[in-house]
Amino acid sequence: MNNAPAAITYSGLKPYGQTGTGRTLLVTAQHRQLLDGFKKISEIPSSEGYYAQSITKAVESLRGCTAPVNSFIKNGKPNRHCIVFSGFEIEYETGSYYGGPQTDVVIVDIRLTNDRAKDERRAALWQVNATKAGDWRTKEQPESVLAPSSKIPGNADKPIKVGINGHCDKLEHAANMLPIHISRGNNSTLTELKDTGYHLFYVPQSGSNIKAGWSFIRDLGRSISPNNLEAARILAHHMKEAHEQGLYVEWTSHRGGSKVLTHAMKLLAQRQVKLGGRQKIFLSDHTSSHFDADIARRAVEMNTSDAKWHNATPGAAQLIAGKAFGSAELKCSINELIHHTPSDQRIEKIIDIIAKGKESYKKAALTGSIAITLASTYGLSVAFASALVKALGSTILASVPSLNEGYHKSSTEPLKQLIKKVSS
Repeated sequence: MNNAPAAITYSGLKPYGQTGTGRTLLVTAQHRQLLDGFKKISEIPSSEGYYAQSITKAVESLRGCTAPVNSFIKNGKPNRHCIVFSGFEIEYETGSYYGGPQTDVVIVDIRLTNDRAKDERRAALWQVNATKAGDWRTKEQPESVLAPSSKIPGNADKPIKVGINGHCDKLEHAANMLPIHISRGNNSTLTELKDTGYHLFYVPQSGSNIKAGWSFIRDLGRSISPNNLEAARILAHHMKEAHEQGLYVEWTSHRGGSKVLTHAMKLLAQRQVKLGGRQKIFLSDHTSSHFDADIARRAVEMNTSDAKWHNATPGAAQLIAGKAFGSAELKCSINELIHHTPSDQRIEKIIDIIAKGKESYKKAALTGSIAITLASTYGLSVAFASALVKALGSTILASVPSLNEGYHKSSTEPLKQLIKKVSS
C-alpha cells in the first residue's frame, strides 16, 4: 500500500532519475533542480565538474545501498541517515514510501561543505607537490575523489601514497611533515616522492590539548572524538572508492592519524568490505593501539606482507596509547599465531614469539648494566641512575612534539635533535 502522503511531512516529492533498477529515490522539487544542475556541471571536465560528479554519484549510489561505509544514523531515528563526504553531505530517510518492492530513499537535504574543507575545517583529501626549493605545497582546493595520475597509476609497482596527519599546526605543516614518514626515512624514496607528489588526507586539529600534542591523554578511555569520527567516515569512503577502482594504495598515518585510520578500517569491516590485499597501512609514530590496527587491517584484507608496518619513538603517547606499555607487539604476534598462521607453520611462529620475549629481557638487562656503570662512575644512587637512563632512552624527549616530527630510525633520534637545537 502506498502510504507516502501520510508518512512524509514535506511536499514536492517526486521520483528522481530512472526507477527501473534499485531503490526509488524521492526528492523535493528544489532538490531535483539542484541535482539536475549538478548533472549538467558534471559533464564539464573541470574541478567543479569532478565535484558535481561526486555528488551525483553519491546520490545514485543510494539506489543500491542505504548504509554506505561513510553513513550513520542521525538523531537516534532508525530510518534517518546522513552520508558524509569532504565537500558535501546528504541527509535521507528510508522506508516504504512509494509502494515499490524495495525500501525507498527520500533525500531530505543536501548540504555543501566544500568551503569548510577548503578552509581546513573539515577532513579532506589534498594533492601535495614539491616546489623547486624543496618545500611541499598543497593545491588550492581539496580533491573530491582519490584517483590515479600519469606518474602514479595506482598499480602494484607504483601505488598511490596517502599520508594521514595527527597533531600538527594546520595544513601546510602537515603537508611538510608527512613525506619523511611516507618514505620511511629513506632519502632515495623521498627523492622519488618529490617527483611524483603524494596525497594528504588532512584531519583538522583544534583545542589546547591537541596544540600541546597531548590529545592522547584526553582520548584515553573513549573510543574516538567526534572530529576524528567524521574524518574516519570520509576516509573509509576513499578506501572503498580506491577498492572499487582496483587501485593499489599505501596509507601512512602519523601520530593521532593512526586512530582515524584504524576506525576507518573498522567501518569497512562492519560493512564486510574486503580489499583483496591491494591496500596496506603503515603507522608512523602512532599514538593509538597498533594491536587494534592489526585486527582491523586483517579484517578488511589489507596487504599484511610487510614485517615492518609500524614505527614509533618511545614517547609517553607512543608507549601508553600506541604500544600499550609494550604489550601490543606481543598481542599482535599471538593473534597472528592463533588466527592467521597455517598449522604447519605454528611451531616456527611460537619460536619467533619466544625470541621476541628474550630480546625484551636483554634490553631490560642492558638498561640495568648501564645504570650501574653510571652510578659507580659518578657516585650516583643506582635508582637515580636507572631513572636517568630511562630518560636518556628518550621517553621524555620523544614526548616533546617539536622533537618527534621527523621519522626516527632509533630511540636516540630525539636526543640528537635536542642537542642540535641547543648547539645552534
